[in-house]
Amino acid sequence: MMKEAYDDFQRYQRDKVMNQKMYKKIDSQTKLTVEARAEDLKVGDIIVVHSNERVPADLVLLYTTDKSGTVFIRTD
Repeated sequence: MMKEAYDDFQRYQRDKVMNQKMYKKIDSQTKLTVEARAEDLKVGDIIVVHSNERVPADLVLLYTTDKSGTVFIRTD
């Protein structure tokens, strides 16, 4: 039980750090990119994700710059 509590606490700390990470979000009204914390992202937001960058939540990939059109996503 203590190990599970310790694991939960570590997960909480990692989540707290990830929620503060900044992402580039495309503003729906101005069509410009703005900085937004991961914790402030909402359903329907469009974010710009670069190669080897962690993704803040579930998402639908709309576009890739890879010439073959392939993409590799690893989930934790």
